[in-house]
Amino acid sequence: MMSDQRRRIKIKLSKVTLAPIDKMKITVLVEDSKSMDKPELMAKHGLSFLLETKIMGMNSKLLMDVGPEPNIALKNARCMGLDIKDIDGIFITHGHYDHVGAILKVLEYVNRPVPVVAHPEIFNPKFTYKPKLTSIGFGYGSSDVQTRGGILLLVRNSFEITRGVMTSGEIPRKTVFEEIKGLWTIKNYCFIEDSMVDEQSLFINIKNKGLVILIGCGHLGIVNIIKHAQDLTGIKKVHAIIGGMHLGKSDRKKIMVTVKELSRINFDSIYPCHCTSTEAINQFLNSFEERCVPIRTGSILEF
Repeated sequence: MMSDQRRRIKIKLSKVTLAPIDKMKITVLVEDSKSMDKPELMAKHGLSFLLETKIMGMNSKLLMDVGPEPNIALKNARCMGLDIKDIDGIFITHGHYDHVGAILKVLEYVNRPVPVVAHPEIFNPKFTYKPKLTSIGFGYGSSDVQTRGGILLLVRNSFEITRGVMTSGEIPRKTVFEEIKGLWTIKNYCFIEDSMVDEQSLFINIKNKGLVILIGCGHLGIVNIIKHAQDLTGIKKVHAIIGGMHLGKSDRKKIMVTVKELSRINFDSIYPCHCTSTEAINQFLNSFEERCVPIRTGSILEF
């Protein structure tokens, strides 16, 4: 078993060539905070990004996560004049309800076969204590997704989900301070701590700018994920870090260590949201100033 694991990590960490894309637009369909200038949009604890990319004249449209409840992403998309019926695929970062809860409704709306990319353990039971034992998992089975047109691509390794947009594959743990606490799962009929092996991110190479790293929740650590992106692609320059950074329940010490480690990375901008926490965002603003731009429901980023 150990040799299989080592072999899998070796394959996963082999450098790949990530084609640079010409343009990318990211629209935040769902996030915890309401838009200041778009009050008609619904905010909810969760995340959903619409990615529109262009490379060599080819356009692509992907959903990264779908938010927690059936109608929020769809309603917000309509309010912003967007239609997601023509998406080329859906990428699920991990199996927590606030990122996958709307999957069946979204597939019903799209109403045609569409690839759904995720890790094989995406459907594993997931729990936390709030303070009672609480299910925070997918809530559906693979058959539910498939019967609504989802073509499941359950993979552990990294690959290009569309030209110029790469999945992280399984993310090895390198940093020691970005530990995972308070999450549980069931494996082999045992109730154990969840190491979040199913969590993945997206990596994009923007022409003449560098990497854009899209993170769902960052349970595996924002610094850890960035290092994996650099190792996997061989690209050291990071243009933008976008998404949830899982510092909501972190103490000040961990936040400050995160800031210190981020300061050692050559990045242009950081766009925190979702589970990052107000305290962490304030520390990012203090340390990175204009390079830190918090985003919320309705935010639009163009590269």
